[in-house]
Amino acid sequence: MSSTVMSGSFLLNEISLYLLSIFNNKMNKIITSILMVGMVAGVAAQVETEQQKTLKKLQEHYQRHDAKVKSVLERKADELMSPPDRYYMEDYKRTMDPITGVTYFSELAKVKTEIERGKYAPKASLKLLNAGNFTDRGFDQPWVERGPYAVGGRIRAIAYDPNDPTGRRAFAGSATGGLWVNQDPADANNEWTPLSTFWASTSIHCIAFDPNNPQTMYVGTGEVETGDGLGSGIWKSTDAGQTWQQIFTIPATYSNTVRNGNFFVNDIKIRNVNGTSEIFVGVSGGYSEGWQGLYQSGLYVSTDGGNTFTKNDNFNIVNPNTNAPSNIGYSVQQIEIGADNSVWVSTRASRFSNLPSGGKIFKSTDGVNFTQVYTNGNGNARVNFTISPQNPNVVYALMQGVSQAEPVRIAKTTDGGTTWNHSGEGTGVVTLPVDGDNGIPNNDFTRGQHFYDLVIKVDPNDQNTVYAGGIDTFKSTNGGQSWTQITKWSNNNNLVGLNIPVIHADQHVIEFNPSNTNEMLIGNDGGMYYVPNKNNFQGGSSAVKRNNRLNVTQIYRAALNPTKTTNNEELSAGAQDNGSFWLSTPSLAQANFLTHYPSTSGDGGYTDYDDQDEYLITSYVFNSHYKIFTQGNTLVARNLITSPNDRNMGHFINEMALDRTNDIMYSYRSGLSIFVVPNVLQGNGTQTAPFINRVLTLATAQQSEQITHLKASPYSAVGSSTLYAGTNQGRIIRVADGGGTNPTFTVLNTPGIGSISDIEFGTDEQHIIVTMTNYNINNIYYTTDGGNNWLQKDGNLPDMPVRTALVNAEDADEVIIGTEMGIWGTNNFTSPNPIWAQYASNLGNVRVTDLDYRPSTRTVLAATYGRGVWTTQNSTLSTSEEVNKSRLRSVYPNPSRGNLNVRLPEGVHSATVKMFDASGKLVYTNHQVKNMEEFYVQLAKGAYMLTVEKDGKQLFSTSVIIR
Repeated sequence: MSSTVMSGSFLLNEISLYLLSIFNNKMNKIITSILMVGMVAGVAAQVETEQQKTLKKLQEHYQRHDAKVKSVLERKADELMSPPDRYYMEDYKRTMDPITGVTYFSELAKVKTEIERGKYAPKASLKLLNAGNFTDRGFDQPWVERGPYAVGGRIRAIAYDPNDPTGRRAFAGSATGGLWVNQDPADANNEWTPLSTFWASTSIHCIAFDPNNPQTMYVGTGEVETGDGLGSGIWKSTDAGQTWQQIFTIPATYSNTVRNGNFFVNDIKIRNVNGTSEIFVGVSGGYSEGWQGLYQSGLYVSTDGGNTFTKNDNFNIVNPNTNAPSNIGYSVQQIEIGADNSVWVSTRASRFSNLPSGGKIFKSTDGVNFTQVYTNGNGNARVNFTISPQNPNVVYALMQGVSQAEPVRIAKTTDGGTTWNHSGEGTGVVTLPVDGDNGIPNNDFTRGQHFYDLVIKVDPNDQNTVYAGGIDTFKSTNGGQSWTQITKWSNNNNLVGLNIPVIHADQHVIEFNPSNTNEMLIGNDGGMYYVPNKNNFQGGSSAVKRNNRLNVTQIYRAALNPTKTTNNEELSAGAQDNGSFWLSTPSLAQANFLTHYPSTSGDGGYTDYDDQDEYLITSYVFNSHYKIFTQGNTLVARNLITSPNDRNMGHFINEMALDRTNDIMYSYRSGLSIFVVPNVLQGNGTQTAPFINRVLTLATAQQSEQITHLKASPYSAVGSSTLYAGTNQGRIIRVADGGGTNPTFTVLNTPGIGSISDIEFGTDEQHIIVTMTNYNINNIYYTTDGGNNWLQKDGNLPDMPVRTALVNAEDADEVIIGTEMGIWGTNNFTSPNPIWAQYASNLGNVRVTDLDYRPSTRTVLAATYGRGVWTTQNSTLSTSEEVNKSRLRSVYPNPSRGNLNVRLPEGVHSATVKMFDASGKLVYTNHQVKNMEEFYVQLAKGAYMLTVEKDGKQLFSTSVIIR
């Protein structure tokens, strides 16, 4: 790394003055459980003072964060935040350390290592998750994927496998759902299989194969375009993706303004130099409340297989005060290797910074010394580009523009970067595509989302044929002089007249099949699409969805229909850019995906069912909450919030709660005010009267205080609805008779400072569990007296956001929680220090956003942000039992689609795994299987015997089903 120190004035100018006020001290956890009867008043006052100090710091961070976002939107009036950006920015506020304003995502890599070493392995089964067959299933109840089966989600990377002799196998990387493989995506019946379930980060941005040894591949993590998924460095495989190891990690350190170790790996390209593989890595930082990976940004190279990397200090931003390079590298967007072995690099900037990093293209002939060959003059611009494989002098670049009049630009060179033409100059040499959608401006086919969806790809066989994607996809056959639209996201307005395929909006990646360059794969917010013939985009079948089991859907919220049974299952969910939908199937007992029925498009949100199966509530963004019900033989959707202006209030993914007993809906409005709809049943049958909308202000809001969770008490009496509201500053307000005309409000004692993510009840309203999402705080609290006194319940839980909780109504000691690292649970919750363990078989280290439970069928539902929805069941709720050592040996998932993990006996860190088919033939051997490290087998569907050996001795064996 560079030793050059950036001057103070440069830091002040470019990082912002207010950041210097951020203290780097860690927050002392506030132990409110010691406030018991008889404690001396002085101690209580001291604790209160510490809470007040923490609250003040958190409020300061909120103000600065909101001011920074506002300034960016004012500076870039053409650039509205995309849906995932809105969600991420709100989530960042809810997860920051209240004292430092930092999110410690990089610390989760340490948690993953501890999980692999068995530190958080369950020592007992949970009755809540035990399906009644403890001996066979093991202590860690497998979760079953429920879908959506073919919806997909945001795909950022695609790569065909050079090791496949048939030229059919392809890999895909999703924004938060991990790495996947498909043996032949051209075949509609082929399914995708996950490969990275238990990685520390499931956010994949790039995939690269070593040209000198295709068995070696690299995967870069983190999605810089939104910050939706922070990275965990690079993952490397030397056996074509069967096993992986983590490389290119930087220890997390924090100063007043800079958070090292949190960064995004945007691109990896490998150059063959006389048989030596030069690995180029492009890294970007981010900015929210503080700098993520500021000093990690830049270009890196390795010549020893990724064991060591050197940062190219000649590729650093010039300090304007000294006219010398600083130790901050350019944020690299993309790297390409030309047919002449030249190295090209484009840049971007964090959307929430002023560093002059973006808008540039550099070129090198030796991989060391780079010359800037292009700039659009906009230091905030993101630049994507493509080099013709036929002619390395022909380069097309697609980028954010320089002004509101030119929000997007395409530039082209035919002489290796010496001279350029671009779409804004008006010569006609290069023009912009024009989308047929009359809601998309002629000068911006990305509709203001050039920071989010932007892709350009030259045809591998023709330097004059180039493809570009924004909202939709376009093709030019004359070097960019004119364009033809080849896909459309809908059939609205003018698009209905275009005889081209409908594919999901927001294009991110285009990849040609090297073995058959007529074939293309397109990745977007809707997953994967296959183009069988690049020369034909006529009709709907010319680009077809290929999302079979590509379950990378980002679910915000989900709910089980409380009236259904295991023979007639139904659940509802709201997803990022894939709408609200419900899933159903005749039988949940079958291990299959549920059938998908969409109800709204765009972004889905909160959802819930009534308890009489009369209606379902789904959501679009803000306060667009819909009642879905059947009127005669027609399915009807009605807006519960009647005013269009009111529907624009609230959070982007807006908090909502349903009192099933009284059919009252509550939703967040602003500050500490909510909307109340007391007559949700209105409108059933032939009634068409409008819904009543009341506004309730629950309390006087503190500085920057907002509601982050709403919970209707399940113990509300008929005619008297009770609501609990949690805020981003740890306060809880109880609202009695919330649906009536004279509600009363009580502010409970504050359990701790932070953003409340869930409020769950035990056997009554006296027993309440509260979870919070901030780093470096106590995240779980419990009260047995209705909120007068609170006990901390983090126990041994690692420092990470807790987003949701579920308590076993039949055993107060059993609680499961949804975290950044999957499902965790405990069977001694009421003890002073609960012991938490990860219960995430199959599901993995993915963010869990919601949990629900249906007692009638003993079904538990988990919603994830990147891996769809999952269920598990219990049938007996028999007493928990200690797990003996033999039961600490397991293979999962089982059944499997080829991805396997082996939990080895205590003290065994690696072993040999062998698999035998039904005839006893040895069909697979792996001598380097590590404890709980995922590996992949390519075997035909069927039953196999798996054995685990160490030093020639068999440790255990088990049957495995590959499906």
